[in-house]
Amino acid sequence: MKTMIEEFKKKSISGNTIKIIAIIAMIIDHVGWAFVSTNTIGAAVIHTIGKITGPIMCYFIAEGNHYSKNRKKYLERLAIFALISHVPYNIFDNQGTITLLPTSVIFTLMCGFLALIVFEKIEHKPIKLILILLLVVMTYWADWQIFGVLFILAFGIFYGNYKRQMVSFAFLSFCRVVYELFVDGGLNFYLTVPRALSPILVILLLSLYNGAKGGSKYAKWAFYIIYPLQFLIIGGIVLLLGRV
Repeated sequence: MKTMIEEFKKKSISGNTIKIIAIIAMIIDHVGWAFVSTNTIGAAVIHTIGKITGPIMCYFIAEGNHYSKNRKKYLERLAIFALISHVPYNIFDNQGTITLLPTSVIFTLMCGFLALIVFEKIEHKPIKLILILLLVVMTYWADWQIFGVLFILAFGIFYGNYKRQMVSFAFLSFCRVVYELFVDGGLNFYLTVPRALSPILVILLLSLYNGAKGGSKYAKWAFYIIYPLQFLIIGGIVLLLGRV
């Protein structure tokens, strides 16, 4: 038994490594949306990989909530990068048209972080519920709408209990598939398969997390910088190709 535990520890990876994997998966996903026909097996594979990024970033928002020494600065950072990412996201998602909505996943992450603070700090249950529901609804026009906030809440509420975190995440992921099938788009094999399979990859990857932060003190900025930058690059290439 001891040998098995030691072997598992050898295979475990830091939070920074998992984030790097998530960032690579994100870029693969967005390149797929830009250049690979949606209704193909190749696209289904690409998006199965790509859809691990949202839940993983939600998981580390809950981690950040637990470890952060200054939640106000953490919230400010999310708000600033939600604002910075808005135009690049629109360039990619709206084919260059800049509008107030939709907006990026960083806005969803910010709302999820706020929802965790509300859950922990506000004792009056009706007010707590109303504020959390408001934060959930606010993400309806953002990437990873609604469920991003719910994922963060589940990871945060059950912090320290991996089994409960993953069971709640699996249940919410199932609800998300049902929601998107019957409310937001309907049945499409090439889109439904990634939504159904990617949570399995998320759970397997997070099972290897050793609890260590890893990386340098600058590593935390990687996602915030790469996220809007890759939208500018990929979205810009698409726009240029469209004009050729």
